[in-house]
Amino acid sequence: MFSDNNNKPVNKNSGRIIVVDSDPIVCDMVRMHFVNDGYTVDECHSTEELFSIELSDYALMIIDLDIDDHSGLGIVEQVKQRRDTMHLGVITCSVNMSPSTIIDALGAGADDYLLKPFSTRELLARVKSVLRRR
Repeated sequence: MFSDNNNKPVNKNSGRIIVVDSDPIVCDMVRMHFVNDGYTVDECHSTEELFSIELSDYALMIIDLDIDDHSGLGIVEQVKQRRDTMHLGVITCSVNMSPSTIIDALGAGADDYLLKPFSTRELLARVKSVLRRR
């Protein structure tokens, strides 16, 4: 544990975010806006790449449910079932805003859901909200 300027304990990974999206433009946009707010943003563009990353090193994952032919929902379920990653905050996003997709994402363990395309300001507010609850 580290402490911030207010002498409150902070986990070493509290500002570390992984963006899982096949679109590099989305990943670049998130990184560009979030770095200015003190976050470290890493990215991966496929489920294969994601499985080579130590997710327990992150505080939050932003994942496109449509990655690799809609496998994002299964990834969220796996992350939330593993002891070493169940703490990970998860924000899902998709171009699909159907009630069943949102319910399925939240039921799988996602903390929030965002419709694509999204505003980076709205995403940042949602990230801060999820991290505050952790």
